Amino acid sequence: MTRFLLQGCMLLVPFALVGCGSSDLPNTVPVTGTVTMDGTPVDGATVNFLSEGGSIASAGTTDASGKFSLTTIVGSQSVPGAVVGSHGVAVVKTESSGQEMADPNDLEATKAMMEKMTTNPAITSDFKAKYLIPQKYNNPTQSQIKAQVTEAGPNDIKIELSSR
Repeated sequence: MTRFLLQGCMLLVPFALVGCGSSDLPNTVPVTGTVTMDGTPVDGATVNFLSEGGSIASAGTTDASGKFSLTTIVGSQSVPGAVVGSHGVAVVKTESSGQEMADPNDLEATKAMMEKMTTNPAITSDFKAKYLIPQKYNNPTQSQIKAQVTEAGPNDIKIELSSR
């Protein structure tokens, strides 16, 4: 009996050393901002920040006034804000065509759509994304947009895009 108890405890030691993972979350500070294109607020765009060195990403979605706030996701956990330092920035907004999307509130329609997608490759190959923001902005390492996030803040980032 003691032997089994000892073996059971030995199996649990690695999990106790790992812990809950909360210490693995980076320290972040609040980051908000506004995205405009040719002076007009951009609604429904995804804003991505990638820390210098490319190790930590943060993202947010713009509202009708172009405003966003960032969240950093690490594994299955998230924390509001972004890490302090220099970041490459990407802004992406697409519109899909070639495939009807189901209402996400209609469970049966969503199941039927997913079943078609997984059993009929022709349906998924019809999917085409139309970029509503020039593609030059969709990669944080190549967009030429940089943002500096500071400990002291305020970190209210203005991102001005051009449709040209």
